[in-house]
Amino acid sequence: MLLFVNACLRENSRTERLARMWLERRAYEGELCTVTLSELDIDPLEATGPNTIDAYLAAVASGAYDHPMFEHAKAFAQADEIMIAAPFWNYGLPALLNCYLELVCTQGLTFDVDETGAYMSLCKARRLTFVSTAGGAAPDPSDDHAFGKVRTLATRFWHIPRIEYVAAWGLDGPGADVEALLANAL
Repeated sequence: MLLFVNACLRENSRTERLARMWLERRAYEGELCTVTLSELDIDPLEATGPNTIDAYLAAVASGAYDHPMFEHAKAFAQADEIMIAAPFWNYGLPALLNCYLELVCTQGLTFDVDETGAYMSLCKARRLTFVSTAGGAAPDPSDDHAFGKVRTLATRFWHIPRIEYVAAWGLDGPGADVEALLANAL
């Protein structure tokens, strides 16, 4: 199963269009499961409310993952391949994607820790593709906190061996040929 995590919030999103172009070109033959974050009720871990840090930590400590906040981590762990599409916002990720990743990155579901303190992956995915677009120029790699975060989680916690970055930059530049820039990103 290919899990498509759609963190695009705007109608006619260029990032979503690039992601769908990638999916079409990829010609994945298995099941496609799309999670559109703007259609979900995802809250950050907090002191009070539906996703409390105390409930989260108690579940992790006991291995009782029946709370709805863990459904995304369970699906993520079972995916054979993952594609995340998110626009590049303020050198980082949209807040909703950060909340999703916070819930997905759950000890006992998507990763665990061995007796030496090393992280062990509990994910099946062998490939993760991160798709993004921006109106401005490509950032210096040290300033790209969006892909940097996703890449770090994918390598450190989930041990996904193949990580790809598909990005189109400068879409709002003077005289930008958006269609050509999107096609070139592929």
